[in-house]
Amino acid sequence: MRKNSEFVPIENFKRILKFWWLILLLSIAGGITGFIIHRHKPPIYEATAVFMASIDFNKISTPYTLTQYDEDISLVTVEVVLKQALPSVEAFIRDSNLPVGTDVLLSQYIIERQNAYWELRFRYSDPVVAQKIVNFWAQLAFVRLQDWQKSGQMPPYIYFTLVQLATLPDHPIYLTTNRMVLSGSLIGLIAGVLVVNLPFLSVKKKG
Repeated sequence: MRKNSEFVPIENFKRILKFWWLILLLSIAGGITGFIIHRHKPPIYEATAVFMASIDFNKISTPYTLTQYDEDISLVTVEVVLKQALPSVEAFIRDSNLPVGTDVLLSQYIIERQNAYWELRFRYSDPVVAQKIVNFWAQLAFVRLQDWQKSGQMPPYIYFTLVQLATLPDHPIYLTTNRMVLSGSLIGLIAGVLVVNLPFLSVKKKG
């Protein structure tokens, strides 16, 4: 039997304490590597258009009082119209020969509500392309919202407006820097623990 190959937790722990500086160094190096890798990825730009939607209580002719739930359901119309416009946005991308596939479009757009405001965002490596897609999408949705209201598909008491079209993004966004740094640090930490348990570091010198 080869007793030297047996795993001894206490000895393992002692080696980790002895070479703590090496583990820390590798963990820091891993974090720095993660940061560098992330920053050297192709830059991503985000274009944003903003809608505002609210309830105009002066246009509610009945004595019925809207609950918060009623208001939320009514205002969700903006999101519904934006999503229903997706096929037209895809057609615009094809007709304009923009280098954006359907999978990229679906994975890189965000529709988010912040109180009375709805933000339509799209992220892409080319800021001009991102701006073009968002502005076409926003303007199309605004026209459809008006049509919905005129045709009675939307309650007349919903007030909405296109507050802001997307400006040309002038700097990239870095969304996962912390995650990349943390991942690199964890990889460095694990590598450090493995290194200090290599045979050439754990062999005891016989005096």
